[in-house]
Amino acid sequence: MLDQSGLVRFAERHLMPDKAQVSRGSGEDMLDPATGDLVPAPPVIVYEDKAGLYAHQERIRSKGSGQDGAYVQEVRAGYRLLLPLEAPEVLENDTVLIVEARDEQAVGRTYRVSALGEVSSFPVLRTVWLEEHNRKPVAQ
Repeated sequence: MLDQSGLVRFAERHLMPDKAQVSRGSGEDMLDPATGDLVPAPPVIVYEDKAGLYAHQERIRSKGSGQDGAYVQEVRAGYRLLLPLEAPEVLENDTVLIVEARDEQAVGRTYRVSALGEVSSFPVLRTVWLEEHNRKPVAQ
C-alpha cells in the first residue's frame, strides 16, 4: 500500500522549489482619508509559502465557422501551481505573485487563478490552474 505521508513529503521537497503569494481582493471599498474618495480595499494575502509553477499548453480544437467546416486548432499557454495540502483553498480570480523561483525570470510575474483547485480521493498536493496576468518582472 502507498504511504501517503511519504508521497506528500516527496512532493513538497522536490516539486515545490518556489515561493508564491496568493492574494484575494475583498471586493469592498474603503475611504481614503487624504482624498475623501472611496478606493478599493487592499487585497488580503491568503497564502505565502512554498509552491511549484509549471507551464502547461492546452490545445483546443473546434469546428471552424467557414463553409468548409475545417477544424481550427488553438494553443493556449497556461500554468499549474502546485501547493501543499495544508494551503488554504484558492479561489477563481485570486492573484498569484511568484516571490522566489529557481527560474529568475519567473520572479515578479503575476497570474490569475482560472479554475478552482483540483481535489482527489488520494490527495498528495493541491493543483491550481492559472492564466498569465503580467509577464513583466518587478524591478529589483
